[in-house]
Amino acid sequence: MNTPGRPPDTGARRRASIQREQFRQARRIHGGLWGFCLAVLGVKLARVPIPSRRLRQRLFRDLYARMYPPGLDEQEAERPLGDYPTFNALFTRGVKRGHRPIPAVGSDLLSPCDGTVQDLGRVEGGRLLTVKGTAYSVESLLAGLDVRPYEGGQFAIIFLSPIDCHRVFSPSDGRIDEAVHVPGARLLVHPPCQSPEYPVYTLNERMILSLSTDSGSCAVVLVAGWGVGKITLPLAPGFRPGSRRVESYRWPSPPQVERGGWIATFELGSTVVLIASSSPEATPLVSPNERVRYGQPVFRIDPHGRPV
Repeated sequence: MNTPGRPPDTGARRRASIQREQFRQARRIHGGLWGFCLAVLGVKLARVPIPSRRLRQRLFRDLYARMYPPGLDEQEAERPLGDYPTFNALFTRGVKRGHRPIPAVGSDLLSPCDGTVQDLGRVEGGRLLTVKGTAYSVESLLAGLDVRPYEGGQFAIIFLSPIDCHRVFSPSDGRIDEAVHVPGARLLVHPPCQSPEYPVYTLNERMILSLSTDSGSCAVVLVAGWGVGKITLPLAPGFRPGSRRVESYRWPSPPQVERGGWIATFELGSTVVLIASSSPEATPLVSPNERVRYGQPVFRIDPHGRPV
């Protein structure tokens, strides 16, 4: 509470502003208050089992085709649609082997997820600068992790749509040194909704995975969007961070991961920020607005440290 002679609590005012913007964005994208309420109900029911296999198959097929044309690619799902008991189970589904070929060898850094490349660029002056003109401090994005390896490195921002596989995979062979959970808002990560006033990647809840690879340091940042239930780590199922403070997790023995190995899962909307260290130099292999699949090379790394 403010007292006479004291300046207003700008922190509380900022938090209230972010909450209002979060509600305004969600209401707008769902076509008004009624649509927003239905969307909230849908999120709440996402884990409720649907009793009939036939009903599940029809519901998943028709609903996705109507809302997100052309709908789900049933051929790549690891199980038939009717085998997923809930919307959440379908959303966090895996993909059949062979539908995401992973290069067996090479130093390329791979896409950690399915989605659309929203931004590509270089870390300069400790900042990421997006196409929409929003500058993000790498220090604030990575929440206390050592950011020095990333100065001059490349970054890619990949937006996942509701029809994409929402598992996240390792972009390289290596080990996971640390996982850091940062609580935050649930502003929409959809590109049209972003603005410099509300820098979504540093305001929203996120999970940061710090990796060490033969090519240097690498950070995979999972940014939660509106409706996300939680972000989970298959290699740390007991890590259940709270919503009040930053928490980190270090394994007694850092797990080794293979390129294309499953390392995290989103439950509902999301974006992934991939940051590569500055040495050796990395050359982009994809472009903004390009659709990518996990396991697809996104940066070419020269093992000798020279631009390719």
